[in-house]
Amino acid sequence: MSDTGTSEQDVASPVPGLATGARHAWRTFSLTWKTSPGLTLLIGALTLFVALLPALALYLSKLVIDGVVTAMGSASPADRDLALLWVTAEAAALAVLLAARRILVFYKTRLHAELGFAVTSIILRKSAALSLAQVEDAAVQQQLLLARQYAASRPYNLVNRLFDGAQQALTLVSVAALLWGFSPWLFVLVVAGGLPLFIGNLRFAGTAYRFYTGRSPQMRERSYLESLVTTEAAARERLHFGFGDELLRRYGDLFKSLHGDDTALHARQAWIAAGLGVLSSAVFLGGKVWIVWVTIGGAISLGQMTMLVGLLKQGQTNVSSLMAAFNGVVEDLLYVANLFAVMELPEEDRTSGATAGPDPADGLRFENVSFSYPGRKRPALDRVSFHLPHGARLGIVGANGSGKTTLVKLVTGLYTPDSGRVMLDGLDLRQWQRAALSRRLGVMFQPFMNYKLSARDNIAAGLALAETDEARIMAAARLGLAEELIGELPAGLDTRLSRHLIDGHDLSGGQWQRLAMARAYLNDEADILILDEPTAAMDPAAEAEFMQRALNGKSVILISHRLSNLRDADQIIVLDKGKLVEAGTHDALMALGGLYARLFDSQADPYREG
Repeated sequence: MSDTGTSEQDVASPVPGLATGARHAWRTFSLTWKTSPGLTLLIGALTLFVALLPALALYLSKLVIDGVVTAMGSASPADRDLALLWVTAEAAALAVLLAARRILVFYKTRLHAELGFAVTSIILRKSAALSLAQVEDAAVQQQLLLARQYAASRPYNLVNRLFDGAQQALTLVSVAALLWGFSPWLFVLVVAGGLPLFIGNLRFAGTAYRFYTGRSPQMRERSYLESLVTTEAAARERLHFGFGDELLRRYGDLFKSLHGDDTALHARQAWIAAGLGVLSSAVFLGGKVWIVWVTIGGAISLGQMTMLVGLLKQGQTNVSSLMAAFNGVVEDLLYVANLFAVMELPEEDRTSGATAGPDPADGLRFENVSFSYPGRKRPALDRVSFHLPHGARLGIVGANGSGKTTLVKLVTGLYTPDSGRVMLDGLDLRQWQRAALSRRLGVMFQPFMNYKLSARDNIAAGLALAETDEARIMAAARLGLAEELIGELPAGLDTRLSRHLIDGHDLSGGQWQRLAMARAYLNDEADILILDEPTAAMDPAAEAEFMQRALNGKSVILISHRLSNLRDADQIIVLDKGKLVEAGTHDALMALGGLYARLFDSQADPYREG
């Protein structure tokens, strides 16, 4: 399963090449357009409008000052009126610019929300389509974590910076046209003044990405320590054993380590940025001194001087902003590259395949099935074979780690064997359609989920949370021994099962287990029932009732540490370190005197007299 994801070193990738970066930028912009074409077009138009107004306002300021100087030396009302006209036009241009910028911010905020929702939805859909092996892969989890963490910010930031970069570039072109007409060297100064900060920030972008993505495991550890201190699940043992202070110490040490590295990184950036900022300011100051000098010499008018100083400042701001946008784009591309890597993860095909096997009477077969987890030396299952005919009961016995739960995942098609075949009705499970296979199997997994939803939803999950007739839900609850429990809940099936909700209600471990069993029974089309430790949290009376009435009419695979539950099984298989070491009925295995007999005797001894 090593091909399901990438390593953390792969995730912390270097700055992308030009072609790769351009491709990711285009894909992000295309995603934005698909999310909201009208909003994207409107933001583009406003960006163009806002980009051209600053140069116009600066040119009007020149006309205002020159008009005022002319009017002061003239008695003509026309000169005075012209100066007033120019100042009115300048004020109108600045007012329109201010209004347009505020409107642009409003629409960008809307785009941020809509694009964030769209990207998050894509990530969630992709995650839902992955196979169990992919979901359990640490590298894929790392990719999903980074994608979810930056889903609402980085794609939008990239698009926003592309718009900002276009705006700054257009403004810079209009500024350059005015500066070039007076002196090309002033435009050279504008560009030179912005380069130092650009170079420093570009170098920092890749360093910061590698730093923040590289410490994701420490961030997950910090979150886990927080949960141990704050959640009720850990509170009992934490309070009883008294290790809360030690958890706080470890949390503090981890914070100091992360904060220290973070501070050192930003300190380097701050000192470098300060030095480069001084250099940029010196370049700007040199240009301003030269403009004042030639104005004193009479080469240009006071209005021209004001416009040129404003253009120089505006141009330098545009260059700095343009370079900052470019640096931001480079940094954002590193994160969206991970997003696209997640989007390109191969998905499990769940729609195609057979809906029935060629031999409906054959039932379930394991033929020399082996399966290994990545990085494990010993196979979880090693050449296991057995046959479960229709209507038969199969018991599975073994110590923790013997392969029982792995076997369940193989039976349900969640795992694919490394070698051998799992057959249902004479057809390899790899050839079955996922939905058709699910309809054939009712499953209670170990560990099972406690859904912080309603009691109805906890059972309806057995049919993909589809709307289900209440009578059908209650029939499943009856088989799962949850009928009385539901009757005692404040709002019955509609009770929300979480103490964190105002109207919520929590359950005990045994009660949660009954809902999980009801979930397994809800699919009444299933002819194979798989129960992994179904009575682990039950009291003896409930366990006895379950075993008497709940297992009738279906093929059953029952995994239980309580071997007394398996005495009536048609066949019992014993797993030890992934191997099938014994198989037979209860009586046959007891007569064999092997591992099963020793385990059974060890459980029966406390109940024997004398």
